[in-house]
Amino acid sequence: MKKIFPVLMAFMLLSSFSFSQTDLTTAAPNTKTSESPLTNDFYLGYGGLSVFYFSGQLVTSFNLDYNVGTLSDPSSPGCIYIGYSRILNNVISTGFMFGYQDFQSTGTATKYESNSTFPATVDDKLLMGMAKITFSYVSKPIIHMYSGIGIGITMDFATEKANGESSSDRKLFPAGQLTLMGLRFGRAFGGFIEFGVGTYGILNAGLSYRFAD
Repeated sequence: MKKIFPVLMAFMLLSSFSFSQTDLTTAAPNTKTSESPLTNDFYLGYGGLSVFYFSGQLVTSFNLDYNVGTLSDPSSPGCIYIGYSRILNNVISTGFMFGYQDFQSTGTATKYESNSTFPATVDDKLLMGMAKITFSYVSKPIIHMYSGIGIGITMDFATEKANGESSSDRKLFPAGQLTLMGLRFGRAFGGFIEFGVGTYGILNAGLSYRFAD
């Protein structure tokens, strides 16, 4: 009896140790799953001071029986855009983005026949799409610092109105955005601010949502 008791105690201890090891092994994957890498990023942003502010009137041709004189510099409330990025690793992510901005200019037009003048407006509705690659140089759970570059195309749907007449034109222009420095806060839900130059703006800001596969 005295020999059986130590054997039973040793068996109980081994059983308890094995059960504990099984629990840890089971818990580890659950913990890892809850911290799965967030490899998908959808974002919505606003940009101000696009290069189109400084390029002057976009080159378009209208079929009208009057001549439009000098127009004012284009004005716009800014650019709104949406995008998606696939985070490949701690450094590189690739994706695409689509933007929209509306530029308006005003001036005067002169009728060819009567030589009379009247107000004229030109409205450029710009739709932009581009592919983008981003390089992160600080990648922490709740803060990211990065730079990036995007290249694409701009579609200009232009309309000119004067003296009750209107004419439209369609043009294609290049699109591009160089992000010199970007900063994102938050893990899943977050916000970002970017400084750069391009067709989306000099200063951009917005909201972002990241999720795992």
